[in-house]
Amino acid sequence: MIYQIALEHTGFRSALDINGNKYHALLDSAWPDLIVLDMHLPLASGVEICDDFSDTIIVVTTADITKMKALQGKADHILIKPVSAASLLKTAEAVKG
Repeated sequence: MIYQIALEHTGFRSALDINGNKYHALLDSAWPDLIVLDMHLPLASGVEICDDFSDTIIVVTTADITKMKALQGKADHILIKPVSAASLLKTAEAVKG
């Protein structure tokens, strides 16, 4: 939620799915400029989301080294938790170009 507020405050459009059960509907309704993906979603696989939306810029946040290795080549950028809102914003702006 803090990430969403920070992104919206700087001009990014955002939608929130806290458990991964509606990400397809959210992304189908308004294709995003980028996806910020927390790897610890209880109802969706982060790797699957990366595969499903490989044409979209994806910034992943994770504290799990195993998942980080699985995502190499799938995510555009990986941030190691904890991640500050300021760090996320700088990364989002950089990868969006």
